[in-house]
Amino acid sequence: MKKILFILLFPSLVSAQNNIVKSILLDSIIISEVKSGFSVNEFISYVKNDTSFYHGFKNLRYYEHDFESNLDVYDNKNKYVGNVNLTGKYKRINDKLIVEREIYNTEGKIKNKRGKYRYYTPRFFEKIFYPVDTLIVSKKISNKKIGEDKRETDAKAIIFSPGSDNLEHGGNQKKKFAIFDEKMQNYYDFSISHSFYKDSIDCYVFKCEIKDSLNTKEIKEVIIKKLVSYFDKKTFNVVNRVYQLKFDHLIIDLDVTVNVEMGYVDDILVPIKIEYKGNWDIPFSKREISNFKMTNYNFKIIR
Repeated sequence: MKKILFILLFPSLVSAQNNIVKSILLDSIIISEVKSGFSVNEFISYVKNDTSFYHGFKNLRYYEHDFESNLDVYDNKNKYVGNVNLTGKYKRINDKLIVEREIYNTEGKIKNKRGKYRYYTPRFFEKIFYPVDTLIVSKKISNKKIGEDKRETDAKAIIFSPGSDNLEHGGNQKKKFAIFDEKMQNYYDFSISHSFYKDSIDCYVFKCEIKDSLNTKEIKEVIIKKLVSYFDKKTFNVVNRVYQLKFDHLIIDLDVTVNVEMGYVDDILVPIKIEYKGNWDIPFSKREISNFKMTNYNFKIIR
């Protein structure tokens, strides 16, 4: 049955203080749920304050599992540079976790003569997903860790805290990440709809997309081009998130899309598939274009 979409305005919920979304598109199913008590105001608060997505990623470093990953890197002319292919296991011993690399292949000119990566992207993903150091397992959400650089901190803020401008890079530009800010709302269409994730999990779908009506100048004011989050209706866990960021500035030029598919293993939320496509250029570094894909499986849930 074709969905009928309506625009509902909630002036009584709007305040400059809490940056509640002023207008939002609801499909017919959500409209019906609103009549039955569903609160748009509370739902947007869930979107802004969700920690389930972060906890899901924390579980990668808490439970044993296997992984496969592949990274292709291209130069500024989109010419193939090289590849990193990794498979292995996360092994836990008491409260410590180590990453065992079973297959580690590199090809092309992705490394220099000293065996070091020529590009930042493989270094970043290696540090995040297959560190060589022994890790202390914990589910506690903490602030910036010792040894974590500013780019890692910013990446966590962008992915795990939608609409947050709590970034260490970007100067005045970081305000543009605050999609719920009253000023930034003028650039977006917001919607809540109903759908099934993987044809099995009943979900609320929150979308924030750049308006089609923006002119060229206005488009440049927007960094987050698209944000989609699937919330499991039963648990309000985020089971899927898609981000598209594009920013062209004198200092930083980036175009990044991230898609994370979550899944349940014995009711524990974990990232099953992570996909990243990036094209970015920062000072003192060569432009990097890369495609990354990682799958996680064979989780061992020990309570």
